[in-house]
Amino acid sequence: MAATERPIVVGGGAAGLAACLTLEASGHAPILLESSSRLGGRLHTERMEDGTAVDRGFQVLLTAYPEFQRWFEPENLDLVAFVPGAMIRKEGRWKTIADPRRLPGSLPTTLTSGVGTWRDRFRILRLVGEACGGSPESIQNGLTTGSTMDFLRARGFSEGFIRDFLKPFFSGIFLDADLAPPPAQFLYTLRMFASGAVVRPRGGIEALVDDLAGRLMRTDVRLGAEVVRSTKASVELQDGTHVLGSGVISSVERRHDVQWNSVFNAVFSCQTPSFGWPIIGLIPEAKYVTNMHFMEDIQGEAGRGKLNVTALPKAGDAMDVSAMEKRVRADLDMAGIPAGDLLWYAVVPQALPRLESVSFSSKSVRSRDGVFEAGDHLIAPSLDAALRSGRLAAEAWLDTNR
Repeated sequence: MAATERPIVVGGGAAGLAACLTLEASGHAPILLESSSRLGGRLHTERMEDGTAVDRGFQVLLTAYPEFQRWFEPENLDLVAFVPGAMIRKEGRWKTIADPRRLPGSLPTTLTSGVGTWRDRFRILRLVGEACGGSPESIQNGLTTGSTMDFLRARGFSEGFIRDFLKPFFSGIFLDADLAPPPAQFLYTLRMFASGAVVRPRGGIEALVDDLAGRLMRTDVRLGAEVVRSTKASVELQDGTHVLGSGVISSVERRHDVQWNSVFNAVFSCQTPSFGWPIIGLIPEAKYVTNMHFMEDIQGEAGRGKLNVTALPKAGDAMDVSAMEKRVRADLDMAGIPAGDLLWYAVVPQALPRLESVSFSSKSVRSRDGVFEAGDHLIAPSLDAALRSGRLAAEAWLDTNR
């Protein structure tokens, strides 16, 4: 096939879409190759049998993400905001802990919740202040190695506060029950929580994909195009076809050495009254469930009678649906939440990359074979990092082709 002047983007997830839009903004018409039948990658909303939207991975958005602010207009996404906090099952009752800076009415219930000590509360406020100081880049490029769990203990937080709030809350964000991500990722995420809203599009996370893809005007999108090999200016597809262009940006993992955190999502019928406001529930004593929410609180009538649960398998566990269902039911029973029929489930073996070190941006976006690389597996495990990586890879390609 004859070479074209069009850059080739491999992978139609968040990074690939950001790369294409960046290229289009500079007047180029990229070719986007996506192996599956849809765009969006891990940003995936499914429909239950009754049509209710449900996300694989239970994904939420942090509006303070710099890349969210760069790429999206909130009014176009029909967003529902979560309460900045959590309901925590403790001593047989649900206790509320929330950010009193943004929800002043929560101060009495937070102070009397029994979750953490006074010292824990002072320490978390001080840590929020540290996380919100300086630039976002300086925070994510700070403590880039070590584990969040070790960091929290070194900062003097009590084991009870870690167990009851920090561990279940942030394990649901990182999809890592051991809080192994570096402190920089924790502090960056804490900054995002403290300075913006936690939201979800009413119709599901795929609203982001629709918004980004809907802005593609010059990109040649080719679905079902699985790339098996890529070089500086060409790719080979699984069917033997070669696509030649003026450069290649790959947003898929190419080295096959990335480790992944997996997740099990389930929706059960449930007659337990909802919390009555959009907030997640944490069960500190749970062995597998990291968070849950009553879908009615987020999606109104469509979610009535439905409980959405996120659970993390342990190392060595097979991602067997029946086994995970039993484990989740046991955790819910312990919390006094009888789960009814299993209405929907998703097993996501590659939900978020597990990284020993993180950064605000990739130190090198061009590989040895000349391919420009993108993806959150190169920077940090987040939507923010995925979008940034795609943009930066496209900008790097543009710099070399001026």
